[in-house]
Amino acid sequence: MKVMKRIMLMTSFAMAALLLTAANASAGAGQIDFPINGAIINPCNGETFTYTGSFHGVFNAVVNDAGSFHMVFNDNIRVSGTGDQGSSYVGSETDQSIFNGRVGVEQTFVSSLTMISKGAAPNFFQHILIRFTVNADGNLTANINSVTASCRA
Repeated sequence: MKVMKRIMLMTSFAMAALLLTAANASAGAGQIDFPINGAIINPCNGETFTYTGSFHGVFNAVVNDAGSFHMVFNDNIRVSGTGDQGSSYVGSETDQSIFNGRVGVEQTFVSSLTMISKGAAPNFFQHILIRFTVNADGNLTANINSVTASCRA
């Protein structure tokens, strides 16, 4: 769970840097790549899954003089590893989020990562709810509101 928080905070940092650039120049774009690793619990069987992988994100934002912004954020996450009960899993998420908002108004989004068992262990999802606000000075603040997991049929 700590790693997913770190991923989302890194994503938020990258979004903040982009929005700072966008607020000063009307438009901005960028990308970020970094390795990830950690452990999460499969809620379907209680197995702790330890993983390694990578995060890749591409950002594009436009901020107008009236304080409105339009941002497109594309990301993908790929992980693999083994659980403490011996099950192997691969996880992936590819997502595009489009945000239209106003400076100073809170926005929310959910990112879900699918964990697929390579054997008989049950598959599951991990969901991360993030709330963010672009302040009047162009800075972005972001908080992870919740991290949950659910079973997948």
